[in-house]
Amino acid sequence: MKEIASKFLKSKITRAGGLLALVAAAAATVAWSNQCREPLRLEGAWIAKVTGMPLQWSYVESPMDLLARRASLSGSIQVHIPPSIVIPGLFADLEYNSPFVGEIVMTGYDTMKFTAVWYGMKKGFPFNQIVYIGVNSGEGTITAPGKAAMTHHLAFYYPSADADGDGLPDPGQAPALCLPPTGTIDTRVAILPPCTP
Repeated sequence: MKEIASKFLKSKITRAGGLLALVAAAAATVAWSNQCREPLRLEGAWIAKVTGMPLQWSYVESPMDLLARRASLSGSIQVHIPPSIVIPGLFADLEYNSPFVGEIVMTGYDTMKFTAVWYGMKKGFPFNQIVYIGVNSGEGTITAPGKAAMTHHLAFYYPSADADGDGLPDPGQAPALCLPPTGTIDTRVAILPPCTP
């Protein structure tokens, strides 16, 4: 009887060991595939829509390295908030916005940070004039293929904040206006089917 019980116990231990080995192999495979999955790439044309407001801009990500983990940004603001809505009279002579340029960098598998710069302008003779320097720095997460959730920290500087004339606010300069964080849902422009007349 002892011999039968011993054989039964050994059989159960062998099966349990085999099951544990199988689970360990599966876990190792999942861990390896998570480490070796293809990295997400910064590229394409995107439309950013501000959450809960009719504000929008569009931009292009142009890769700066082979893995497309760093990209330059260029785009334009279609619907914006004039700073004078927040602080009456601020940059009151604003007439239009320039396109924006910047850089975006992946900080993790699906996370990123970015900075973009643009200028509030007014028409003049013989040259148009800069009314303010806009800076948008923030971070984001790719939530699905062709979708990203972004957080923007928008700051508006007087032109005098650029004493060295390089087009950027000098270190230590305080913005004339710093908005609370603003969220957008960004959608990559894909190939859409043509309309049918």
